[in-house]
Amino acid sequence: MDFSPIIAWSAPLVGIVFAGLFGASRAKFDTKSIWGAALLTALGIGFTLMLVQVFLHSFCVEMKGCVNRGDVNMGYWFQSIFAIPIYWLVSVSVWQMKQ
Repeated sequence: MDFSPIIAWSAPLVGIVFAGLFGASRAKFDTKSIWGAALLTALGIGFTLMLVQVFLHSFCVEMKGCVNRGDVNMGYWFQSIFAIPIYWLVSVSVWQMKQ
């Protein structure tokens, strides 16, 4: 069984949870806007989780749980980067709901 898709999609889902938690925690403060902070947080979550995906997928390939596809392995690393706009929207949406 190839666990590559599981690694590829579990990291962005974890990022959505972290983005929601960030939005909820910022709603407790009396801030006028969260747009900039949410964007910086989304970028941080995206790039951090991309690095986590690189290490997890590389470890999975070494443990023979994932198929080694050479350079195509990188296709399983970038979902967290692609999800940065989603992280941003989740943070802002949760913040607005909790206001």
